[in-house]
Amino acid sequence: MTRWHDEKLERDSTPSRSVVHAYRNAMSDEDSDAQLTLVHYRGTRKELEIGLEYSRSPDPLDRAVGADILAQLGGSPGTFLPETADRLIALLSDPDSLVIRHAAIGLGHRSDPKAAPHLAKLAGHFDPSVRFGVGFGLSGFEEPEAIEAKISLSQDSDREVRNWAVFGLGTGIEADSPQIREALWRALSDEDSEIRGEALVGLAARHDPRTVDAIQEEWNHDMISLLSIEAAETNGDPRLLPALEEFSESLDLERDSYFEQSLRGAMAACSRAD
Repeated sequence: MTRWHDEKLERDSTPSRSVVHAYRNAMSDEDSDAQLTLVHYRGTRKELEIGLEYSRSPDPLDRAVGADILAQLGGSPGTFLPETADRLIALLSDPDSLVIRHAAIGLGHRSDPKAAPHLAKLAGHFDPSVRFGVGFGLSGFEEPEAIEAKISLSQDSDREVRNWAVFGLGTGIEADSPQIREALWRALSDEDSEIRGEALVGLAARHDPRTVDAIQEEWNHDMISLLSIEAAETNGDPRLLPALEEFSESLDLERDSYFEQSLRGAMAACSRAD
């Protein structure tokens, strides 16, 4: 896989330690736009050593920064994948929830299958921010323990945790099983429209015969979600075409070109199936 190239980043001579220092100082500032993009882009052993150094600091904020450095080192496809994954897995045993959350999210970026059982063990963690990290971290994993953990997290009391878990089951993986479909079907009763939409997309991708009725039921709500339109396009059933045509005529799409494009795509897919 070819490594990404960026002329602006190539010309940037800011020392990596300065970038990391600015990022560390901005950790508690929600309005800051400090990023680690330059450090990730370089992705050399020097940046690896900085990440490892921060990850071993006695300060939990430093360790969280270290996890963030290691998480996307080298961008895509990444550099030092075994070393960074091993250190992030070790950070899952950190006593501080913030560090665990950042390490779990980082493992989602590294995509190393050996992380799956370690992440899955944290699905019942008391801190919802950690469970969120676990859901994110496991989103692309198809290992049995990962799927089981995501099914559990799809019923979490925290909305953000449920959302990532349902996405991870529906779109993050291609695996299919009665247990996955049951979890997605259960998510259709969630009070949150985005979570219901993620479930619809997942069921449509698996060609579940109940999807058409589920999409039509979703359209009885006041808000027509983009995800439900995407599910209709994936499903491509002509029974959905009348409602889609009605949306095209009744909804104000002038300021939402992406929704309009998705709607047209869904109409085309359902017309072809007719």
